[in-house]
Amino acid sequence: MMRLKVASSLLMAEYIQADVQEWNQQPVDLLVACIDDSSGQQVLREANLKGLPVLAVTRKVLSGLSVPGVAYGASVRDIFQQLRQLLLESDRSGERFKPRTLFRSLADAQGKPSVLHMGLVKVLIDAAQTRVTLLRDLPYENCLNAAAEPGWTLSLLGNAGAVDEALADAVSTHAFEDFCWQAAVLSPEPLLEQQTAGLYQLRGWPEVETGKLPMQWLLPMAAMMIRPWQSGQLALATGTSLDDIARIMAAAACTGLLDGSGSQAVGQRPAGNKVSGFFTRIAKRFGLNFSKGLQV
Repeated sequence: MMRLKVASSLLMAEYIQADVQEWNQQPVDLLVACIDDSSGQQVLREANLKGLPVLAVTRKVLSGLSVPGVAYGASVRDIFQQLRQLLLESDRSGERFKPRTLFRSLADAQGKPSVLHMGLVKVLIDAAQTRVTLLRDLPYENCLNAAAEPGWTLSLLGNAGAVDEALADAVSTHAFEDFCWQAAVLSPEPLLEQQTAGLYQLRGWPEVETGKLPMQWLLPMAAMMIRPWQSGQLALATGTSLDDIARIMAAAACTGLLDGSGSQAVGQRPAGNKVSGFFTRIAKRFGLNFSKGLQV
């Protein structure tokens, strides 16, 4: 029972709130039962009738079980992995169990300054989400890597005094766009789930430290500055993988730079004008001509 409770507490890192209690026919998401005796077998039959997932605990050979199981005396890690898999599989929406990364946690910021904490990493993000202040003396890259990991907690700062108190531990301050885009580069998955079926473009170029964006991202990003694109068309036109396109769009969504209206953005260059400066250099780097717009 102690190992089961510890394993359940570890589910918090996966944004799963688990409460272990004795089953008295109340509604539950998962049953854990020792099935080596008659009472356990009865619980298993009742669970099957109710369509409840079951994690069996047994001294018998696991390969002979008809349901997922762990050996009696299994480690906390083994129990945790089984609980996580069963709960994820039983949830059809997938919404409840998305890992609580820094970026998902910000959805609860309610337009207020907030302190976010995970392990040794602690940051303050202002109400407008324009600046990130590191509150622990750790390398910036460590914080960037941690941002897409699960297990973040968020605390809202209700007044200026609370903000000043938090800033007393400030180590360094960075542009929120730089933080998000560099975290997106380091994360193998998109920072947020983003629909990519529509037409999308960039409202502006992100404020990112020079040289930190991957070379293969520059061309699709430049193309998205010119006009809206569907993700598949953009990938085909620029020779970029769909995974990279998804990561770019998610980073843009995190920083408010993604325009999904499908219409040419305000300030967009007319189709007949030449694109100069930075975009021209990108075009030359990839052997393309933007003077008439990037064609599919």
